[in-house]
Amino acid sequence: MLPRKPSELTPEQATFIRETAQRIFGSEVVVRNYGTDPKALRIHVETDAHSLVVADFIGALVTRIDHIPSVSVTERGAKPRGDAKIAYRQGEVL
Repeated sequence: MLPRKPSELTPEQATFIRETAQRIFGSEVVVRNYGTDPKALRIHVETDAHSLVVADFIGALVTRIDHIPSVSVTERGAKPRGDAKIAYRQGEVL
């Protein structure tokens, strides 16, 4: 299957998502937008943090996004599985 370009985020959305991830997961986080549907945001987070607080991240995102985004998290250096493979292949780093 050919990679598909992720949906466009406004600069404000991209900045908000990146800064929120940095605040929750740490400054070394890598955040990717990989969803192709603008009404169903899909975010992948790559982090060194061992305490993955995905619920806090999703909770912070819904304060500015009108739907619950899909968030997958991979620890840096781990083999990507599931949605993480798609995020690495076609995701756009925020």
